[in-house]
Amino acid sequence: MPKEKFLLYMLAGIFTFQAAIFASGFYFCATNGGLKSCPNLGDRYEQTFNVMIATTLALLTGSALKEK
Repeated sequence: MPKEKFLLYMLAGIFTFQAAIFASGFYFCATNGGLKSCPNLGDRYEQTFNVMIATTLALLTGSALKEK
């Protein structure tokens, strides 16, 4: 499997995992008092996955530049 294809699959997996975590967190917050129980849900969501996405995109870009 080429590196680019693997990294794209990794990126898709990260987005899927991100959506699942956000959906479960949103459900938990909605059933336990809404924003009063989870006031920073969006901030936590963003901070948790920024590094994973940035790393995967950097690897993908770096491997594409290396081949040219």
